[in-house]
Amino acid sequence: MSEARFINRETSWLEFNERVLYEAIDRDNPPLERAKFLSIVTSNLEEFFMIRVAVLKKQAEAGLKESEAGEISAAEQLAEIRDRVRKMLQRQYRFLRDSLLPELAKAGVRIVDRQEDLEGWADALESDFHDRLLPLLTPLSVGPTHPFPNLLSGRLYLAVELTPLPDNHFQEQSRLSFVEIPTGAFGRFLMFEGDGPGFIPVELVVRRFIGRLYGGYSVDSATVVRVTRDADISLQEDGASDLMKEIESTIKRMHRRSCVKLEHEADAPESLLTALREHLNLPAEDQFAIDGLLNLRDLFEIADKTLSDDLKLKPLQPVYPSVFEGRNPFEVIAEKDVLLIHPYHSYDPVVELVNRAADDPGVVAIKQTLYRTSSDSAIIRALARAAEKGKYVSVIDELKARFDEKRNIEWARRLEDAGAHVTYGVAGLKTHAKALIIVRKEASGIRRYVHLGTGNYNESTAKLYTDFSLFTSDDRIGEDVSSLFNLLTGFSLAAHWKSLTIAPIDLRNRFVSLIRREAENARNGLKAKITAKMNSLSDLDIIRELYAASQAGVKIRLLIRGICCLVPGVPGLSENIRVESIVGRFLEHSRIYCFNNNNDPEYFLASADWMMRNLDRRVEVLFPVRDRDASAFLQTVLDIQFEDNRNKWELDENGRYRLMKRSVKPRDSFEELYRLVKDREKDARKSKPQDFRPLRNPEEEE
Repeated sequence: MSEARFINRETSWLEFNERVLYEAIDRDNPPLERAKFLSIVTSNLEEFFMIRVAVLKKQAEAGLKESEAGEISAAEQLAEIRDRVRKMLQRQYRFLRDSLLPELAKAGVRIVDRQEDLEGWADALESDFHDRLLPLLTPLSVGPTHPFPNLLSGRLYLAVELTPLPDNHFQEQSRLSFVEIPTGAFGRFLMFEGDGPGFIPVELVVRRFIGRLYGGYSVDSATVVRVTRDADISLQEDGASDLMKEIESTIKRMHRRSCVKLEHEADAPESLLTALREHLNLPAEDQFAIDGLLNLRDLFEIADKTLSDDLKLKPLQPVYPSVFEGRNPFEVIAEKDVLLIHPYHSYDPVVELVNRAADDPGVVAIKQTLYRTSSDSAIIRALARAAEKGKYVSVIDELKARFDEKRNIEWARRLEDAGAHVTYGVAGLKTHAKALIIVRKEASGIRRYVHLGTGNYNESTAKLYTDFSLFTSDDRIGEDVSSLFNLLTGFSLAAHWKSLTIAPIDLRNRFVSLIRREAENARNGLKAKITAKMNSLSDLDIIRELYAASQAGVKIRLLIRGICCLVPGVPGLSENIRVESIVGRFLEHSRIYCFNNNNDPEYFLASADWMMRNLDRRVEVLFPVRDRDASAFLQTVLDIQFEDNRNKWELDENGRYRLMKRSVKPRDSFEELYRLVKDREKDARKSKPQDFRPLRNPEEEE
């Protein structure tokens, strides 16, 4: 038996971001879509440094050694990360400079990235600087009474080196100053029309006229810089009210946390970099020279402002499910379970269900978990309205949703003001489950209506992430969801769970039991297979169970978008495991788990990945899909995605991903799933019941 092997988590994440970068470079994608992927690469790296690199730096300072999985030390991981990120940045900017910018310019969309290219707009730029930008600029100079300014994480600054002129007799003088670039007011780019739209970065305009801010000085250099600070939050939770105060206090102090990365233009003077490193207490290896525009996240702005559809993917208009058209959603859900896949199906039925519940006189209670909501959430407005009307509204608002803490606090206060009962989950755990239960008084008595999902209650990301929604009035599920809310609000443990499996109570044990059952079936000569789709697989104990199942003969096929620490295809260890990854126009966010069970397959959806944090440190829900048509539809979705040869990668035994070979007739799972949903709804509108069959028999061994 081969010894267990694991891929380093951070290495696997970097491999994932390389796959995202490939989408930016891939000429089969329209140019503005590639610009969006460049933006996503930058955004991913920023979050990676704010959290993962920040944690590793603290571990390295503490001198932590190798883990029990045989991973390299924190210091060694940091060295590898820095090396790989530098190479990634070089590829990213080489593609931007040599390929994407010329291609966009040829198509009539010009993005100016060099100071010398501003001459054609000289008069207009001077007017814009004087009228729009100058009133927003504030020089922050370093001097005897002016301490080094606190550079905010993620903001762009011009770092300006100065020399006082002979006639400058002001008592206090400075040789170093900073100007924050005011991207919040007008966006990152000023737009000018010519032969086509021209986009000029604000920082280039400010630098062109920077001397006007510094009378009595000559400007020796003006360099764009950007710092990234530690955003990892560790809290001491002593109670719900204290938790909110502690999070608010932590957010207010985020701008003073330690710096983990410094980005600067490639031609930055060494004198400036030395001053920055000393003040930021940052080693030279954590500074990154950028040969081009800093913060490519802002390329999304150009894609949004450019109207040419020829430079973008044709939008997929979400399909409204016919089963809900013109009907009371409670009547629909009472008849039959409904399974939707977003964003191919519209998210409107979820929002409409909460809106209907808020206004329906029969509804007496609404309970819902909230993790990441949209900035203008119709769901929260409906919950507030329901509370104002006197309905019992109970909301579990997870304050610790990373980067959304401030928004969640604001929503919590709004709901409380409306009369809703708001709690913040269980101390020490994040409430990551996606659950909604509506209690309705009907002629036959009290009935529960439930929505369970794999994604957040967020109308905005529901257009960008693939997720599932299950609507049901199944009494077994309804009782369990009621017990879940009793657990979250009253710390009350259910004596028995009929349908749901809850983390951290028994979800780990449930997954282990299901995997071991497949292994036992394989050893007994019965049919055994595991098919699963998730965001990440990093839990070492689950990986060991999968290795053992593979050794027992279980065929295991995994579709994992991001991190995967399992090594597939190793003889004697994992030769029966295949790992693939889809990266494309939507973020693959859903979690599907299918266990063959000797040709009586069981299908589950979940809010949880196979990660330690999901199984041990979060409140998560695994729920069954029992309806025959719904489970067959799930299998069809898996079949389509596993047969994708346009967006799919395969992980090899060396921890590297290779793009699946594209045939003469490429199969794009995003397009095929959209057609599937459209055809399904078209048939339904013709009143022709459709019995969904898998593309292949789910029990069939490959």
